[in-house]
Amino acid sequence: MRKKRYLYPKPALKELANNISKLAHDNEGRIQLLELVDELPFDIKPNIIESLSSFYQDGMVDFFYLLKMEYGIEMNAICDKALEKYRMSGLDVSAPSIFEGTFYKAFASCSRHTGRITLDIAWITGKKGLHVECFYLTYNPDGVHSFFLLENMAIDHYEQDRDYLSEMVEVSFAEACFLISEAYANNIRYMSRPALGKYLYQKYLDFYNVPGSIDEAGLIRRISARFNPRQLVNSFFYGLKQQDFAYLEALIYKPVLDGEGLIKKLDHLLRPGTILLEAYAQEVNFSGNIAEVSAHAVTSRENSLTASRLNFQLYKDGHKNWYIDNLKIMEQESLHHESETNPFTTEVLCRVYYIVDIDELFDTLEKIDNLHGMEELPYGVHMRITETEDDYSQGVTFINGVIADIVINNGEELVIISKYADTVTELHQLLSAEYHSSVISLGTYKVDMLTAYKYIGGQYINFEDILCDDNEEALFDDGMRFISARYMVKDRSKVTQCLDKLQDMAIEISADYHVYYQFNSKSGAPAFFAEYLLDANWLSISAFGENDLRIARQAFEANMQEYLEFDGLEAKRESIFDILNAGIKKDYPELEKALKEMYLNKWYYSSLSFLRGMSPSEASQTEEGKRLLWSMFKKIKQKDHGSRRRINLNEYIRKLEQKKEEKH
Repeated sequence: MRKKRYLYPKPALKELANNISKLAHDNEGRIQLLELVDELPFDIKPNIIESLSSFYQDGMVDFFYLLKMEYGIEMNAICDKALEKYRMSGLDVSAPSIFEGTFYKAFASCSRHTGRITLDIAWITGKKGLHVECFYLTYNPDGVHSFFLLENMAIDHYEQDRDYLSEMVEVSFAEACFLISEAYANNIRYMSRPALGKYLYQKYLDFYNVPGSIDEAGLIRRISARFNPRQLVNSFFYGLKQQDFAYLEALIYKPVLDGEGLIKKLDHLLRPGTILLEAYAQEVNFSGNIAEVSAHAVTSRENSLTASRLNFQLYKDGHKNWYIDNLKIMEQESLHHESETNPFTTEVLCRVYYIVDIDELFDTLEKIDNLHGMEELPYGVHMRITETEDDYSQGVTFINGVIADIVINNGEELVIISKYADTVTELHQLLSAEYHSSVISLGTYKVDMLTAYKYIGGQYINFEDILCDDNEEALFDDGMRFISARYMVKDRSKVTQCLDKLQDMAIEISADYHVYYQFNSKSGAPAFFAEYLLDANWLSISAFGENDLRIARQAFEANMQEYLEFDGLEAKRESIFDILNAGIKKDYPELEKALKEMYLNKWYYSSLSFLRGMSPSEASQTEEGKRLLWSMFKKIKQKDHGSRRRINLNEYIRKLEQKKEEKH
C-alpha cells in the first residue's frame, strides 16, 4: 500500500495533535487551539487540518466539532470527513457540550458614539466564580474586533469592578445580544473575519433575530455621550462617515420624524463610492429647546468634489437630550481641481516604513501626546495626532487641528502623513531613536490630500498601490489604472457557480486556476469590464479605475459574503496582460490579440485624468482634446524605447482611426 504523503512534517503534526488532546476539553484551552489554527498559513491550512484526522488521541473529536462551530462552511467538509473516519473506527463521535450556564449580568461602555464599545457578559456556571465573556465591538468593517474569557472570577470581585468603572452601564441580556449582532453584521457586510471564539458567542447571534424587539435607539443613546448642539451635529457626521445607520437614527427625534426618511435626504452623501472628506458644524443659534446649526460638508465621488451647505434643526426633550428634528440641504457646489476653495489640492508628506517589531512600535507610539485611535481598519488601525483633545467640537476633518495621521496596515506597513515637514522629521527621529528600531524607512512621498485620504480609508494593501501609475517604473501610462480586490475563498464551489453566471469568457489554465472576463458591449464592440482570477484559495477581481471596480464588486458580492473574506486592494502593474506567460500564450495563441482589443475598446471610451476627464473618443472631437491626446501619445512614445510594453503607440493611433472610420 502506498503511504500517505504529509504536506506538513509528521513530527510537527503529532505535536499539534498532542496539544489538541491537552486543550480541547475547556473553553480557555479551546480559544488557545483556535489561535494555533489561525496562525497556520492560509494556503496549506486545509491540508494540515485534514492530516490531523490520522491521529486518534483523546480530544480530536471535540477539536473537529470546535472547527465546525467556529468556521462553519469554511471547514465543514473537512471536519465531516474526519468525524466520519472516526465513527467508522469505532470512536464515539457525539457532539461535546460546549457551554452551560445562567445569565448573570452584562455591562457596556458609554462609548457608542465613537463607533466602538467594550461589553462584558457574566454567567453562573456552577463553579465558585463567574464565567465572563469580554468583547471589544466596532461598528465599522472590523465588527467583532476582540473576544476573550475570564474564568472563575469571584462574584464580589466582579461587582467591585463594575462599581469602580463608572463609564460602564448595565444592559439586559437582549440588549447585549443586539450590540453583538449589530457589530457582527458589519463582519458580514464587509466580509471581514470576526474575532476568534464565535463558537461561544454564536448564542448571542442566535438569540437576537427579531429587529425591534428592544428599544434599539434608546439603548444606543443610553450608552453614548450627551452632546451639545454643535457636538451632536459633528457626531452625526462621524456616524455618516462610518455609515453607522443605527447610530444616526438614534440621534433623530422619532415622535416627529421618520429617521430613515430624513437620512435619505442625504442620498448624495451616501451613494456607493462616495467618500465624506470633511464635515462639521459651523454656526449655532439656539433659544430654549430649539437650536439651528449650519454645517459644511465636502464629498468625493468618481474624482469629482462637491461642497454642501446644510441646515440642522435640533430639539431638546424633557430629559435635556438634544435630537435632530429636521435637516435641509441649502446649497451644493462642484469644486474644480484648480479651484481656490478646493482644500484637497494641498500636498502632504507621507513617510512609509516596514514594521520590524509591532509590539515595540506600539510602545514607542504611546509616548506621543494627543495621539488618538480614530478607527479600526480592515487589518489595521488609523491614529491621529491633534492639537487638542478630541471632544467632537471640530467634526470630520483632514486639515483643521490635525498635526499628523498615522496608519498601521496589515501589521507590516506604517505610514506617517502630515502637511508639516518638521512633524514628519520629529516622528522619524522618535521611531529611529532606539538602537534596535521597530521600523525600517522605505521612502517619503509627496501627494495631494485626496490621495492620502484614500489610503487612510484602509482598503489598500500597500501605500504605493494608491499612487497613479505615471511614475518611471510604470509599464502603462495611458491613464488606465488597473486595480484588484483580493479575497480569501471559503467555499470554492459557490464562488465558481457565481462566476459561471457572470462571465462572458472563461479560460481554464489548470484544475485550480481559472480566469473569467466580463465585457461591456454598450459601445458595440466587446470592451473589457472586469477580470476574475480564481485559484485554489484566492480570488482577485480587477477593473480599470475605482468606479468600475466598485460596480463589479457590488454585483459579485451580492449574497456571497458568507463564502469570502476581503483582503484589500492593490494596483496591478502589468494590467490585464499579467497572465500572459509563455505557457498560456502557447495554449491560447489568440488570447493576447483578444485582450488587446478589449483593452483598447475600454481605453477609447474611458474618462482619463490626462485628458481632463474626457475619454479619447470625446477628446478626438475637439481641438483642445486633440492637443491633450497628442501630448499623452508623446509621453507614451518616450517610454516605448527599451520597454516591455504590451501595447505600442501605433496600436493606440490605429484604434482612434478605426473608430473614426466606423462613425463615417
